[in-house]
Amino acid sequence: MSIDGITGLDHLVIATRDLDAARDAYSRLGFTVTSRGHHTQLKSANHTILFPTGTYLELLGIEEQRPANAHYAAFLRQREGIAAIALKTPDARAAAGPLAAAGFPAAESVDFGRPVELPEGTRDARFTITQIDPAATPAGRVLLCQHHTPELVWRPDQLEHANSAIGLEALVIAAADPDAVAATYARLLGGTVTDRGAARVVQPGQPGDGQVPVMVATPDRLHWAWTADPAFATPLPFFAGFVLRVADPVKAQQALQKSKVPTVVGNGVMRVNSPGACGAMIAFAQDFDLDSLIP
Repeated sequence: MSIDGITGLDHLVIATRDLDAARDAYSRLGFTVTSRGHHTQLKSANHTILFPTGTYLELLGIEEQRPANAHYAAFLRQREGIAAIALKTPDARAAAGPLAAAGFPAAESVDFGRPVELPEGTRDARFTITQIDPAATPAGRVLLCQHHTPELVWRPDQLEHANSAIGLEALVIAAADPDAVAATYARLLGGTVTDRGAARVVQPGQPGDGQVPVMVATPDRLHWAWTADPAFATPLPFFAGFVLRVADPVKAQQALQKSKVPTVVGNGVMRVNSPGACGAMIAFAQDFDLDSLIP
């Protein structure tokens, strides 16, 4: 069972130095990208890519360096890519105690918001986040995200994508020691670890939307899927990429062909290397099958 207060994966934070370029890159890949949002208190800006399963991607850029966004500024001095993952919680503040008791100390919770333009006028989407001490989570920063106004985030007209993507199917972590990294995320997510040779798969303990597996593999195995990706020069472990479920593989392949982004297709999986997706490796598949991704 997961730590009390964690109910699944909410979103991935993909940090970028050029938010306009990131928006354009993901639009070319066949995603519906939302209008730019501005986090008033955090002095950051974003675009989101929303899925009907209740997960999403966040493209994040810094507008003005502040202590509140120091992690992302430091990350971007090194590279672009997945700088953090956000877990779902109904109460970010209440989750801090159970997290600490389980060996995941957390910083003080932060409230913030961003204006959302709607046909009936502007409203503020509001959030509370609790950030886990990054020393406790190998591969990158993990935070808990509480949505106070989910109806302002998941707009029905923004959930369909030309590539037919419908949700996150797996988070991919590159690691020299998959056992140690997988054990940490299994403890955090209340999941079980399946041994798959040079890879480990953490299956969260609770079924349902938002329960996204975590695949941890050595770079040599991931090289099969994302050949010669420059992201493999990143010190291990790190959040390398993600698998997206698509409703229609034909539509996905057509969208990727139209994008002219180099794509490798095989075993029912379409793979895009990190230079085409702001530092994140992406695999598109109708279902997550480790043997199809890295046989």
